[in-house]
Amino acid sequence: GGGGDDDAAATTSTTSTTEFEGSTVDTAAPINDSSSSSVPDDGSGAREPSEVTVLVLNSTRIADIAGNNTETLIQAGYTTLEPANATTGELAMTTVYATSDAQADAEVIRSLLGFTDAELAEMPEESLGGASADADVVVVLGLDAG
Repeated sequence: GGGGDDDAAATTSTTSTTEFEGSTVDTAAPINDSSSSSVPDDGSGAREPSEVTVLVLNSTRIADIAGNNTETLIQAGYTTLEPANATTGELAMTTVYATSDAQADAEVIRSLLGFTDAELAEMPEESLGGASADADVVVVLGLDAG
């Protein structure tokens, strides 16, 4: 007969921690994973252009600027909505509105379109014009866009 200690030797103890406050758990792929992105990762947290829906609105009387800027976004790979006129009234300066999770995307879009002085703002509750409720980022072109 055996001593009966075989069961005790096979037992393994596992510890699990459920407290995550104050610590960061990184589940993201490594930044140097070349298969994941054609866009250089500048640490901004911006997404792939195809994952971002952008609407360009014109607050001015300058013809075609919303369409022309939308074309620039399409060529860069962004998902775009039909350009339209803004309901904001005429703005002197272009303003880029973004949902809370698209702020980094808004910065990239602002640079892409060349409006480095444009204000970045949180997307408002009310419509900015067009299909703004369906967009992650709304660019409202001002007089500086002409």
